[in-house]
Amino acid sequence: MRDVQRTAVYPENIASEDEVESGVTNDIKIDFSAIPDHVREDLAAATFECVRSFLQQPGGREFLDARKAAKKAAK
Repeated sequence: MRDVQRTAVYPENIASEDEVESGVTNDIKIDFSAIPDHVREDLAAATFECVRSFLQQPGGREFLDARKAAKKAAK
């Protein structure tokens, strides 16, 4: 069994009081240095495969393109 250090990040440490009360925040901060290399690599591979699978589904690419366009227009 590997000895893994776990680090918790609580919303009150990264969000304003109003955001914490509502339970919603747009900011997520991750300390990647606290994540072991093998875990980071597994997470990256799983994320890549998930996105690839999503884009291969009918309408997946169009959905993502529409979301990207909406975010760009909102700026």
